[in-house]
Amino acid sequence: MKIAVIGSGNIGSTAARLFLEADHDVVIANRRGPDSLAPLVAELSPRARAAPVEDAARASELALLALPFGVYRELPAPAFAGKLVIDATTTPYGTATSPS
Repeated sequence: MKIAVIGSGNIGSTAARLFLEADHDVVIANRRGPDSLAPLVAELSPRARAAPVEDAARASELALLALPFGVYRELPAPAFAGKLVIDATTTPYGTATSPS
C-alpha cells in the first residue's frame, strides 16, 4: 500500500518506520518541504521518499496526519479526497480542555 505520512515528528517518523517494516511504500511530508526530510528518508529505507504535502497526499492510498492540531487548516483538502485518512493530530500539553 502507498501511505503518506504528513508530519515528521515523533509520531510521524515512528509510524513511517513501522509502515515500512510492514512492507508498505511511504511518502513523508512536512511544512518545511522535502529537503528538510533528507536525513530522515536516508535513515528509513530505500522505499521511503519525501515530497511536498499535496504531492504526498495525491500519491497515496492512505494518509496519516501527525501534525499539531492547528496546522490542519494549512492542508490542501482536495488532495485528500477519496483517501482513507488517519488523524493522529496532537494538541500541546496544557491546551486541551476536558468535556464538561
